[in-house]
Amino acid sequence: MDKVLVDLKKEVDYSYEILIGTGFIEREINCFEDTGTALFLVDENVYNLYPKFFSRVCCFVYRAEEKRKNFDSVKDVLSFFKKNRAHRKNVLVSVGGGITGDVGGFAASVYMRGIPFVNVPTTFLSMVDSSVGGKTGINFDGVKNLVGAFYQPQKVLIDTGFLDTLSGEEFMSGFAEVIKYAAVFDRDFFDELKKSENLKSSDFLRYTVRKCCEIKAEIVRLDERESGLRRLLNFGHTVGHAVEIDSGHTVKHGHAVAIGMYYETLFAFRKGDADKKVLEELRGVLSVHEYDIDYKINNETLFLDALKSDKKAADSKLVLAVAPHIGEGSIIEDVSAEELMECVKESV
Repeated sequence: MDKVLVDLKKEVDYSYEILIGTGFIEREINCFEDTGTALFLVDENVYNLYPKFFSRVCCFVYRAEEKRKNFDSVKDVLSFFKKNRAHRKNVLVSVGGGITGDVGGFAASVYMRGIPFVNVPTTFLSMVDSSVGGKTGINFDGVKNLVGAFYQPQKVLIDTGFLDTLSGEEFMSGFAEVIKYAAVFDRDFFDELKKSENLKSSDFLRYTVRKCCEIKAEIVRLDERESGLRRLLNFGHTVGHAVEIDSGHTVKHGHAVAIGMYYETLFAFRKGDADKKVLEELRGVLSVHEYDIDYKINNETLFLDALKSDKKAADSKLVLAVAPHIGEGSIIEDVSAEELMECVKESV
């Protein structure tokens, strides 16, 4: 028998910079416009709030809603590429929150088998979490982020000036992800988050963005494809995604993650996999920042199906990221979805 080897052992440098500052994004957009190769996917709210930023660039304005995070939206973006004769030397600049970044990144990953893209996050949540790490994707058949690709951006441009026009609800949605980072990776950082007055400081917010990006950059360096360490970033997301779906997405992602962090920690405590002090401290910091973590399930069948559809599930069992101690994350294997749902039900 003849044998031919397709040898793909090689090293490719996909490193990129995250630039963090205030008031610099208009200059960066103008630089892209000057090259003549950039196409922009812009969240509708951002476009309306900052029209002068996009007056000279080629834009597709996207209404970023969870229900529109689907194949139809990806097709619309791909049609935009084709209409403008995009090729592999073009770059997509995605300007918006996590939904815009996910849809744009996924479209960029499949058009002509991949064109470069740049992430410009405009929400607190996307600044501290979703814009970094290369996860792109869409919801499919009722399951959140079921279809997608790991596709790293060329760079991430974070202008904290966008936070000035962000609603309080959206801001706190992002802050829940900050709490997640601290709970599983950094005890000292967690203690800083207990002081609600810190959120009024622009210097602290910029420090917070940088801190979360530094943590995530190191995790992605060690585990780009989420086979080990990166799974810890899912703390709060198993229950959180189920809450989003069960609520018809009336509970925003970060607020759902806050609920998820509490109930997943309560579950771990009851199983002997987390200290009671962790549960108390976590509830305390969520309370200080006025998160409503008491969630009543609307549709048990829908909630359970959402848990079982979690991408981290295996053979009908869940994989749960938890914090046995503040600042130290770990993974619990073979978790029963039914038992986890009962924990949420019993606690209301």
